[in-house]
Amino acid sequence: MRKVVSKLDEMLIGMKVRLAQKKPAVDQIIIMFIIIAVAAGIAGLLYIFGTKTLLPNFQNKITTLINQWFDGK
Repeated sequence: MRKVVSKLDEMLIGMKVRLAQKKPAVDQIIIMFIIIAVAAGIAGLLYIFGTKTLLPNFQNKITTLINQWFDGK
């Protein structure tokens, strides 16, 4: 019985050691995901800002230029 308990203890200690070990490049992957998330957020904000302010103004200018071109002005 003591052998079984000691084997279980060894297994538990081994599992704890393996879980506590630091895997190489895990920090770099997490930092990369954070950078991607921040870049996606900034891109989303720029898109919202651009569609609300820049895009309608640009569309009006292009439409006016095309209409003037076809009207011969």
